[in-house]
Order: sequence, then C-alpha cells, then structure tokens
Amino acid sequence: MNLKYITCSDPRNYNTIYELFDLWDIDPRVEIAVQMHPGKVSPDTERYKWIKHIFHDLYGFPHKNLAIHVNNDWCDDICNGQIPDALKPLFDAYSYRLQPIAKRIQLNMPQKTAENFNAQKLNKVIEYYNDKEFIIQYKPTTVNAVDALHKSGARFSLLFDESGGTGRDANAWRAPVYPYFHPQGYSGGMSPENVAENLTKISRVADAYDIWIDAEGKLKRDDKFDVARAKQYIQNALRWDEKQR
Repeated sequence: MNLKYITCSDPRNYNTIYELFDLWDIDPRVEIAVQMHPGKVSPDTERYKWIKHIFHDLYGFPHKNLAIHVNNDWCDDICNGQIPDALKPLFDAYSYRLQPIAKRIQLNMPQKTAENFNAQKLNKVIEYYNDKEFIIQYKPTTVNAVDALHKSGARFSLLFDESGGTGRDANAWRAPVYPYFHPQGYSGGMSPENVAENLTKISRVADAYDIWIDAEGKLKRDDKFDVARAKQYIQNALRWDEKQR
C-alpha cells in the first residue's frame, strides 16, 4: 500500500500561515484541507480573507498540497454544474509554474444533493477543471450518487468515511470500491494516537493500492485545530510507513 497523502483538515484563521508551512515542511505528502461553505466562509468573513491569503502565499510554492472541502449549498451548486462566485477565484488560482494551487476538491454531498444531483453536469465541471482531483465521500447516503457518477464516466476519487463525517472511530475499513477506476482515501476517527493502528487495518484491505488518510476532529484541542496534534498525527503516519518499507 502506498500512502499518497496525509491530510490535515479544517485549520482556521486562528492558525498562522507559518504554522501551516511547518506542517507542509514535514513531508511532501502532507496536505492541508480548508473547509468552504456559505455563511461562515462567505467573502465578507475573516476566514475567507485568511484562505485568500493562503492562496496568495502559495503562489511561489507549487509543490505544497492544498485541498478545498466544499459543503452545504455550495456543494449542491457544484454537483449541479454551477461554480459559486466565491469559489471561482480559488478554483482558478495557479502558481507561477501554472499548477493549480488547490490541487484537490472534495465535495461533501448533503443527502438532498446526493439524491437529486445531475451526474452529467458534475462530470462537465470535473472535465473543465481537469488538472484537479475531485473527491466524493463514500457513505450510505452517497452510494447511489457515486454509482451514477461512475456510470457517467467521470474521473474522480472516493473518500471512504465510516463515520459519515461525524468523526466516530471506524469499526471496519472497506476495500477500494471500483478497483483501479477511482483512487480511494480513508477517514473517520483518525487521530495521532490511532493512525498507525488504522493504517495497519487499512493495509489489509487496500494492500495493492495508493491511498490517503484524512483527519479532522481528533486533531482539535478545545474545538480548535491544534498544530501540535497535527504534527504528531503526520509523524506517526510516517513512522508506520517507514516500517513497511
């Protein structure tokens, strides 16, 4: 099993850009994911301005991995073929080497979106932004949506989240769905303390594949993204990976 990304999700504007670079500098596979949704991250908020600042600072660092996780109505818009005005400048941002600054876009489909989205329209969005990797959560409410998108011929990746986005510890890890068609990542209750154990379990079902892992809730302390916990999570994942070689 090849560990492609070690994703740290949901830092916010109380985290400095220097703290994020400290994480990126640990290993080339480290990815930072920012959460985007209308309201709390709309263009007039401090968090949106902070995200724009990150994009500005990454102009000269095309090798750093940044992802956007899109939620709520903005996710619904994209899944039906529309890029929200607030997201378009971020989707269209490129480094000085003409590489996308946001390399991966994760669409966290609400249930109503998964039940009513237009697979062909979403496929057109994916084709238009063909230098990005689009990620769809794979959970009970999105199974039919994922199947429809797969049948449309779209190029996308899957995040298997046993917790359904709640951060609960996984009871079991699923083998990759649609093997060799869609890269797969794993999330759900991942923490600095259990990441090595979870990687061992994942390797039993995904031994021949490239995968990534994503942690969010258990990187927090006092409900805030904690850089020290993120470092520990990354380092423990890297120690596990080194032992396998």
